[in-house]
Amino acid sequence: MSRTVDQRAGSSSRWTGVLLIASLLSCGGASSVAQNAPVTSNTAKEEQRSVSVAKLEPLPAGVTLPVRLGRTLRAGKTRLGLTFVVKTTQRVPVTTTTYLNRGAELEGKVVASVAGDGTAASPAVLSIEFTTLRYRKQTVAVGTRAIAIANFVQVGETFLPVQGGADRGNASEASWTTTQVGGDQVARSGWVGDVVGRGTRTVGRADYYGVYTLPVGASPPRAMGVFSTTATGLYGFERDTSLNSSGGVITLTRSGGKKLEMRDGDNLLLEVVAPQ
Repeated sequence: MSRTVDQRAGSSSRWTGVLLIASLLSCGGASSVAQNAPVTSNTAKEEQRSVSVAKLEPLPAGVTLPVRLGRTLRAGKTRLGLTFVVKTTQRVPVTTTTYLNRGAELEGKVVASVAGDGTAASPAVLSIEFTTLRYRKQTVAVGTRAIAIANFVQVGETFLPVQGGADRGNASEASWTTTQVGGDQVARSGWVGDVVGRGTRTVGRADYYGVYTLPVGASPPRAMGVFSTTATGLYGFERDTSLNSSGGVITLTRSGGKKLEMRDGDNLLLEVVAPQ
């Protein structure tokens, strides 16, 4: 249970698997299976009562949106004002009875792109902002902050079984135990299972449509995508890179090197914030 993403990255055979999966992710193939699957007999009754959002309205603050970046953004090379689109990677609970299906789109733009000179006095800076949510030909304004961002390699690792090869002799990924970015483990059986944190404590659940935190009070569970329930900050980025997110703007800064980029296939865990 203590095996981490970085520890598992050491095997050359695993890296081959990671790169293959990352390639599939960049084409949208690895995540496409979870969109239209039938509800299994293990799905909770409350999940069966949930329905897809029919009329899109501004999302409540606190809703999480796991998304995948579909292009590379480079500080100093990507032009200021460039618009781009990211898509949610799983089902997103909006209320206790409604959700957004995977593939909801967020439109973003680049608000800062500075190459810097590789020093702390003049760091590389890349800032983005998401302003619009699109779902089933409907749009609403949105503001977000980034809870965590993971490099595409770390994302690819979350699709591999912790035991390697056929997990517990099971060749079906529907029953593998995998590790989320940040350390939580997901123990699935027929796609359904618990999300286990430190000390073997159950901190969430998984089904065919995604990974979620446990609900708190009257609030719906939070969609986590490939991330742990405690994930925060940057994963797989250079050590001299920092993340700051406030006022709806998400900023990466690198003070010790000239190259700063967010790559095609990187995943972000966004949280909806109240209008400023």
